[in-house]
Amino acid sequence: MGSRGGFTLGMCLIAVTSPLEWLTVILQVGGGLGMVIFVHELGHFAVAKMCGVKCDKFFIGFDIGGYKISHKWGETEYGIGILPLGGYVKMLGQDDNPANIAEQVRESEASGAEAMKTKEITGPDGEKFTVDARSYLAKSVPQRMAIISAGVIMNIIFAVIFATIAFGVGVPYVPCIVSQTAPGSPAWQAGIRTGDEVVRLGETENPSFLELQQGVTLGDLEKGITFTIRRADTGKEEDVLLRPSQDQGLARVGMISSSSLRLLHEMPVVKGTPAANASAEFQGDDEVIKVQGQPVANERELAAILVKHSSEPLEFTVRRGGKPPKDNRFGPLSGGEEVTITVPAKPMQRLGLVMEIGRVVAVQQGSAAAEKGIQAGDFIDKISSSDDTAEDDSADGANPFDDPVALPEQLRKLAEENRDVRLTVQHSAQSGSGRQATEEINLPLRKVDWVESSLSVNDPLSVPALGIAYRVLNRVARVEPGSPAAQAKLQGGDVITQAIFVLPKDIKEKPGKPIEFNDQDQQNWPAFITGMQSMPSGTQIKLTYKRGEEELEATLEPVSVEGYFVPTRGFAFAPTKRIRKARTFPEQVSLGFQETTNSLGMVFRFLRKLGTQIPLTALGGPVTIAQAAGYSAFEGAGKLLIFLTMLSANLAVINFLPIPLLDGGHMVFLAWEGVRGRPASERFVVALHTIGFVFIISLMLFVFTLDIRRLMGMG
Repeated sequence: MGSRGGFTLGMCLIAVTSPLEWLTVILQVGGGLGMVIFVHELGHFAVAKMCGVKCDKFFIGFDIGGYKISHKWGETEYGIGILPLGGYVKMLGQDDNPANIAEQVRESEASGAEAMKTKEITGPDGEKFTVDARSYLAKSVPQRMAIISAGVIMNIIFAVIFATIAFGVGVPYVPCIVSQTAPGSPAWQAGIRTGDEVVRLGETENPSFLELQQGVTLGDLEKGITFTIRRADTGKEEDVLLRPSQDQGLARVGMISSSSLRLLHEMPVVKGTPAANASAEFQGDDEVIKVQGQPVANERELAAILVKHSSEPLEFTVRRGGKPPKDNRFGPLSGGEEVTITVPAKPMQRLGLVMEIGRVVAVQQGSAAAEKGIQAGDFIDKISSSDDTAEDDSADGANPFDDPVALPEQLRKLAEENRDVRLTVQHSAQSGSGRQATEEINLPLRKVDWVESSLSVNDPLSVPALGIAYRVLNRVARVEPGSPAAQAKLQGGDVITQAIFVLPKDIKEKPGKPIEFNDQDQQNWPAFITGMQSMPSGTQIKLTYKRGEEELEATLEPVSVEGYFVPTRGFAFAPTKRIRKARTFPEQVSLGFQETTNSLGMVFRFLRKLGTQIPLTALGGPVTIAQAAGYSAFEGAGKLLIFLTMLSANLAVINFLPIPLLDGGHMVFLAWEGVRGRPASERFVVALHTIGFVFIISLMLFVFTLDIRRLMGMG
């Protein structure tokens, strides 16, 4: 459409090694985004021509300042403008601003030439004008509605075409196989573990992990969402109702997608980790097939070995130079050679700070803790082994189980010995149990062969052997003698408020934002400890802490803790992926329609919950769109086509919103004209046009700002 009907990309919601690959991806992205714009404008252009409207220009991009590449065929100038943020079709008597009705009429008025066909129209005030019959204004309201809506309709048609082609080529996707669950999250409370797979989400069969994220983000937080889970240990399916939590921005259930056993092409291991210091060098695309001679087929089997033998050097056998199946590039490799590499254990890194334990925030369903009546809000005063052995008390009389960070590993080891524990629990006043305030409870420990790490902001710490998750406070309970914290003169009662990772000088990566701590909404000590384990050797920690009213600083270097190890050893595994490909053409078309329908529905739900369940910062501008398109192009033509399907559906919905300057706004004006018998008054149109213009410009500036913040690592 004229500049009036043009749309703006900035209003959308939303392993490469060689320069040639980069160039190919850039061309694919540019061509794909250009195609989405082209088909939108082609819809306006084609219907305008069919209605007999004279089209002066057909442009992809805006020719700001006259900068363009163009050529005139017949009466229409076709071109590419310098500003690649949309496109437009300029028609006789049609202007971007509906308030300029007088100018449009003057442009369309008949010159009096005998050969020119004319038509009489009614202006906003009821006056009559004789205009060129080929002008936009000379067309009936239904014809102009058809011209206006044609761009959106073309976007939907081509969304179906893009998706249909994509499922013929094959679309890579991340399946909903669980790697870990966030401690305390709804998925964690439901007992979902490594290897479990979501095979149905609401009405969606075999959803991708992206579909799961969208379904949760846009789901019903009060009623919850029904998940059908296939359990890895039994293979049985069960329905689980999860109510997403929204304590960290977007709603989530706490599932983390699984990894394959194939190492990343560019960065197979993390610098400074045991995997990087192994007996031989791991290479990109190596695939782990055995550990200690025991075959492993998936992340669940690998995790079980790593947890059980966390303190031992392990022999990893990888397949190198193998080839995937022809019909599935993500399938297991065959051929090549088998290489065995010994990887040392990874000792846990600590500062010598024993922090105060907080209250229990979640209890897993079906765990011994839940059966014994332990609830969120309870406080664990003391833990000891139930057989009253002497190891329950250290030489200095301190309770050896008083370190909340060390406790999960301590209890895992006791579980291997089939020992139980005794908990002194202070029940919450809100529990309504009617029992005494403090109670001693004997609990059996379950054996743990999976990993539960605190990865996200404000995650509690999980104790898998008990099935509970509790807070770790930012107040120091005691300091280990001779530790880095003791040497830095920290002491019990100090309150840690901030931590900054100071990377070694030879590491070029940015250290990231400071980690904040308080006892309200930034209880980040567990995630901080997890992050410390992945830092390269030589990293220092700059702590800011309070002692009374005094604010102090100390710089410490973590040290290995004897007897405590981290199961993961620094491997960088590629995500688990599958290919979704139609077997027949009818199935192709069916999947294409389904994908388009889902994309349209997703945009409507996104808009409905924007500003409430979904923060405004979830929007993205042109940079975000280009980045997402680039990531999709890296994964192949099928993935890029699915992204273009989503983008086309996105633009169709956005452009049809009843906002002046957008297609939907023009439809509202045309509907009013159809009911009233003449166009809306100029004063009324000017007022609405001004509001719409301010809204759109403000939105564009806002999403541009979000893009810039993301590029600077601030988003």
